Amino acid sequence: MSALLTEIVIESSDPESSAAFWSGALGWELRRYMPGNLPWMSASGDPAEHDLKLVFIGARPGRPPGSRLYLNPVGCDLTEEISRLSSLGATEVAEGSETPWVALVDPGGTGLTVLPDRID
Repeated sequence: MSALLTEIVIESSDPESSAAFWSGALGWELRRYMPGNLPWMSASGDPAEHDLKLVFIGARPGRPPGSRLYLNPVGCDLTEEISRLSSLGATEVAEGSETPWVALVDPGGTGLTVLPDRID
């Protein structure tokens, strides 16, 4: 039997802002996990469900957050989605004009790329 992927832990310079950003971006309710009062969310919002959860923690000292993880929302009007995510606090990263995606960074430093449609 294979394992289930149920959590992605996002190390952030500002976990609260990152969690609020992703809550707004995905439309998932922000929750808290005790002990530690860690912000987390999932589509179901049920901690007992085996659906994918995003958990936000503070970045370790001296380590830049978001340097190896990109979350990629897809299937949207690219211009509208960039505007919506920017209004939630994302900032655009300069990339070459040859890419089909737009690279952004959330308020806590985690990278994301927005694709207009699924690329196979």
